[in-house]
Amino acid sequence: MSPARILLILLLLSPLVGGCTYERVVSQSGLLTGLDGAQSKIPPKRQARALPDFLRTPKEGIRVEDEDGTITLYSKSVRQLMAHISTTIANNESELFLEQLLCQRTKDEFYDRGLDPALAFEELVRRERDIGRLFYFLPMGEYTPGVYLKTIGRNTFRLKLPRVGNESLYWLGLDVVFEDNNYKLRWFLPNS
Repeated sequence: MSPARILLILLLLSPLVGGCTYERVVSQSGLLTGLDGAQSKIPPKRQARALPDFLRTPKEGIRVEDEDGTITLYSKSVRQLMAHISTTIANNESELFLEQLLCQRTKDEFYDRGLDPALAFEELVRRERDIGRLFYFLPMGEYTPGVYLKTIGRNTFRLKLPRVGNESLYWLGLDVVFEDNNYKLRWFLPNS
């Protein structure tokens, strides 16, 4: 057999030799993984890092009503804040909106001008359709593709749509503040 033939055979067999290695399964996420009584010699896939306590919502949901009728709103994301804004407007819950959804800085600005912060809620009720149209373009809040949450100050963020194709919207986004371990509304961004 010639050296050229031996080399050709070795070249043809080399991919097969490379495939003869041991495969090691590090973890798995199987159909029965995590069920009581399910057994496997392969360790289950590690869970992702848990959220810090101040970003967790209770098991009851983002809107919790106590036995005495007190409602507590949890908005650990802008998306949850948007849901609360829509719900409080639809249910005409002015006090709940002012206490738990409007940030203190905005309330202080109303007081500094000699105005009642309840006017903010009245304006949002008047602009309910505009809010609905804005939220239509932000269906997943800060997780909406093409939109990002920009830091504009200490614990203050801006969620804004790109201007392209949104000339008909009254508002293009919203500024939010993270205070008291929840996102709260600073105000909406005009389309100008």
